[in-house]
This record gives sequence, C-alpha cells and structure tokens, in this order.
Amino acid sequence: MIRNWIPVVSTLIAFGCGEQAPVTPPKVTKKPAAETAPADAAKEDAESGEYVPLQEGLEGDPTLSFVLCQAWFTKDASGKPKPGPARMEIWRQGASGWAATRLEDGESNVFHKALFTEDGSLLTISGDAAALKRWTHADGKWTNETLWTQEWEGKFNRLRDIEIGDVDGDGKDEYVIATHDFGVIAVVNPDEGAEGVIELDKLADTFVHEIEIGDINGDGKLEFFATPTDRNKADASQKGMIAMYEWTGETYERTIVEAVEGTHAKEILVADIDGDGSDELFSVFEAEIGPDKKIAQPVTIRQYTRGADGSFSVETIASIDDRQTRFLLAGDFDSDGRKELVAAAMNTGLYLVDSTVADGKATWTATNFDNNSGGFEHATIAADLDGDGKLELVVAADKQRELKTYSWNAETSTFDKTLIGKLQPSTFTWNIAAGQL
Repeated sequence: MIRNWIPVVSTLIAFGCGEQAPVTPPKVTKKPAAETAPADAAKEDAESGEYVPLQEGLEGDPTLSFVLCQAWFTKDASGKPKPGPARMEIWRQGASGWAATRLEDGESNVFHKALFTEDGSLLTISGDAAALKRWTHADGKWTNETLWTQEWEGKFNRLRDIEIGDVDGDGKDEYVIATHDFGVIAVVNPDEGAEGVIELDKLADTFVHEIEIGDINGDGKLEFFATPTDRNKADASQKGMIAMYEWTGETYERTIVEAVEGTHAKEILVADIDGDGSDELFSVFEAEIGPDKKIAQPVTIRQYTRGADGSFSVETIASIDDRQTRFLLAGDFDSDGRKELVAAAMNTGLYLVDSTVADGKATWTATNFDNNSGGFEHATIAADLDGDGKLELVVAADKQRELKTYSWNAETSTFDKTLIGKLQPSTFTWNIAAGQL
C-alpha cells in the first residue's frame, strides 16, 4: 500500500520512538551521569513526559556544512538502550570555527542517509517509519515534506540507501531506494505521484543494503546495482548477492553479478577509476564468520568485469583483516589522474587502496594510513571542501567519537588529519553529506 504521496508540510512535533534498530548501540565508557547521554536527552514535554525532538535553527548565511545521519540512544526504566528520534547532527563552518546544531524527526528512529539537492534542501531516508522526505530551512526554522512512505509486512520498515540518476533513459532523474526487510528495491519517479513508484523483488526476510548507479559498459545508459542479503544476524555470516538492473523499455531486468553462500557484500561502489568513460564495479564482502564466532576469511574487496556476453568475471584486489568494511569510496586524492579507493574498516582503521598499471593490468595494494579510527559503519565521504580542486576525506569515527577530515600531503605521500569536533556519546553515525547550509 502506498501512503501519503501528496507532500505534507509540517514542523517537527513529538512522536513515539518506534522500534529499535537491529544493531548494537555504541559502547560508551562509564562516565558521570551528565556525560553518558547527549546534553539534550533530558528535555521532555512537561505534560506527557515524552522526549521532544529538537529542530535547532541555522544562523547566518549558508556555509560549508557536514550533515551526519544518526541514530541515538537513551535508556529505559530497566536500563536497556532505547532509540530516540531520528537525528541529523549538522556541523557548520563559521568565522569562529566549527559548531554543531541538531535536527530530529520523531516519526522515525534513524536517518540512514541525506542528500543535498540543487535548491539547497535536504533529501532524507529514514526507518521505522520508512519515509522519503525533503527538508527546507527558512527564517530560522525547518519544515519537511513527506514525498513517499510505505509499509510492508516485515518486522521493520526502513529505507536504507538512496541514489539518484536517470535509470530509465527518459531524461529525468529517478530515486532508487534500498529497503528493509521485505527485499524491495523502489524506483521513485518524483513527479509522477503514486503511479510513479515501482517496487522490485519483494521477498520476505531480505535486507537490501546498498544502491549504486553507473554506466559500466560505456553505452551511455545507466544501470543500477543492489545488495540483497538474508536477514541480519549477530556473529554469523549471511548469504547474499549483488544484482544489476537494466531498463528494457518496459521493465527493469535483473542480472546476478555474484551470489555466494558463506558471506555477502553490504558495500558496493561504481566509479570510473581510470577515466576512460566507463565505470568500474567493486564490492566489499564481509568477513566470513566460522562456527567459533571468529573470522574464518577476512574482508575482501573485489572488482567485476562485464564480458561481451553480459556475464561478469570477478577478481579479488585486496583483503582487510577485519570483520566488516562498510564504506568504500573513490577519488583522485593524490592528483595523479587515476582514482584511488578508500576503505573504512570497523576495527582496524582507514585504508588507501591504490593501483599501478603495467601492460594494461592493474595491481592493487592496501595501505592502512590510520589505525586509530573505527566504527560499526565508519561513515566516510570525499569532497572538495575548500574549492581548490582537490578532494578531502571526511570521516565519522564513532569508536573515537571524532569527526575529522584528511588532506593528501604530497611530500609525505599520505594523509594529514584535522579534527573537526567530538561526536556526542550514545550516537551512531550511518552516513555523512557535505554541502552548503
């Protein structure tokens, strides 16, 4: 059932928190009570006792901003973690340095991703409720439009990832959305109302984690890719696949790129590494966990090549001795004309995965350039933050409670780190966006 397609404009009000995300909340070192939760955690409505979601306004002209999409946790009466409203922590660069404000949505308990739009608004996806929204800031206040919301028959209703691109060749962009936990991949045509939403591959107990869009065969048409897996389980591997979808003129045809039983890819990447006009496809397969709950096979980064017959061959280009690596991005950080990969592992840090080419073949090496950085997601992005034409890396390290940037140093051939600020305790960062707010 499709609900609430017609945009509904509202200011933030208090709602119930919804169901807890299926992840372990970040561990917090025991501190005095005043430090064990975000400073606003005790702000409740005087009559109902419910937490009132915050919407802190932005001051001054738009400036460089980082938007951290988060879940966060308080404790219930028994001391168990309790999810708060979906939260965006917004870090803005001002004359006196960096300062953070906060935006929360009581209709959901997690923002999974935010994207800056051309008109300066934010497009967000959330979970429990599964909602696609547009957020606009004016006159010191935030308002939001619900563009699409949906319920399936599963335990959770979550929009997990979103990418934007013209995947049906009609000259207009679609929103391609991954969902939990009924396997749906939704293609939303934003100007076509309810009839403009196509739901693909509905399957119970299936989590779709990632969407990527690109042109991997150089034909000028965009394909999109997704990573459906079995339901998430702690301390056990799940099977999954990487699937490609192509518009035939009537429907989206699926091709299985790779499917394995012992583990799965949550993270995929589509990027033109060598600048030849065709994108390359990469995946990050989670470590395979053995019966003793230990790593039997480490994280592997794989590259796929599509043959003339449409099938895919696969090559493992690097491995990381960690349980999971859920962010992989591409950028020409060293300005050599060829893009590098940066992989963010849960426990062992940040890796530069670079290649050299000889006789037409790329050889890859993975270098751990910061082993004191980590997090369950370990969210990263690449962006030209100062307008000098060079990319910087932005990282939210939940384990260290740090938001930081990395700039390439040509003299030392590695990254220099700058701390932006400390992240609030009891928060969990899923994604980062960079833009002007």
